[in-house]
Parts: sequence; C-alpha cells; structure tokens
Amino acid sequence: MKDPKQSEGPNRNALARQRPGWLWLLFYGRRRRGFPWLLAGILLATGVLALVFALPGGADASRAIAAAVFGLMLVGAIALAVVAVLRPRRRP
Repeated sequence: MKDPKQSEGPNRNALARQRPGWLWLLFYGRRRRGFPWLLAGILLATGVLALVFALPGGADASRAIAAAVFGLMLVGAIALAVVAVLRPRRRP
C-alpha cells in the first residue's frame, strides 16, 4: 500500500496538507479591518464597573446594574425570537 504523501496525481499536495489548528486560526486567521469596537466596549465596561466598586456601596450598586442588564438581555432575546418566528424568510 502506498503512502498518501507519496501518491501520484494532481491531489498529491492536498493529501499532504493538514488543516491549521484552532490556536493558529485564533491569531493568524482572516485579516480584520477597522477598529475593534467590541473589544474597546468590553474594556470600557470593565473599567466603569471597576470604578463603581471604588464608590461606597458600589458592590450593591453593581448587583443592581447586573440584574438590570441581564433582565434587558433576556427581554431582548425573547423579543428577537418572536420577531424571527413571525417574520418570514426572504427567498432568493
């Protein structure tokens, strides 16, 4: 039996090449353009919440803020699910 790397024909290189791992794709994947707004938003939110903890009673305030944010996310997810069910898909 022949080794796939030594096979003959046009697909010789395709058999020898392997798919890159997830770590390689994490750092060297598709090139991105523009400013990373999501990363900046997460860093800003982290900084704001860190400053809230510096205030007296800030830990209690952060619990209230987290409850409000999670509640809004839950309501938004349910609303988007209802819209997705009611709105028909566009057919190409």
